[in-house]
Amino acid sequence: MATNQQESADLLYAMRAVMVLLGSGIGLEAAMQMIARGGYGVISKDFSDAIANLQRGSKLEQEFSRLSTRAKSKAYSRFLNTLRTNVTSDTDLLRALEQQSEREEEERNDKLAAYIEKLSGMPTLLLTFGMLSPILFGIAAMLPVIAPGAMGLPGMGMLTSAAALFGPALFLTLVLMIFVGYKAHSSDPGVI
Repeated sequence: MATNQQESADLLYAMRAVMVLLGSGIGLEAAMQMIARGGYGVISKDFSDAIANLQRGSKLEQEFSRLSTRAKSKAYSRFLNTLRTNVTSDTDLLRALEQQSEREEEERNDKLAAYIEKLSGMPTLLLTFGMLSPILFGIAAMLPVIAPGAMGLPGMGMLTSAAALFGPALFLTLVLMIFVGYKAHSSDPGVI
């Protein structure tokens, strides 16, 4: 079963391919066969299954209804319902698909803009944290060697323990940088 992100990944491209095929005079079933040949991820697999069922005697509108009920994303379900509506009531499919593709493109652009906004400060954070923490921890670890006479001053006793924590602190820095990078990767909207 496909996820929302898998369905949305190639939806805009599949919509536009169907529009081009229909605009060039190819029928809906032939356009479905072209999409089913591959290149459109989950949509190609769904259309391939629908074509196989059509060859067994199923009706086109039933296949669109079946696919629509299984669809996880609203945009994909809307696309399939538009195709089904065209089969049952002969609507202006090209105009409907053009409106849907524009809407889908706007939604993708909004998701991408939100993702970029969310990640805008992350490279600076990673660079600053990755560059400064070894320097700061290194200075703290080297103070007992650089200024051994200062170790008798109040509050300087904890710096000797800082020298022992230099390795684990750098390891923790690396782990935190990996975590921040993973968080950025996992929040990818999957629109490209």
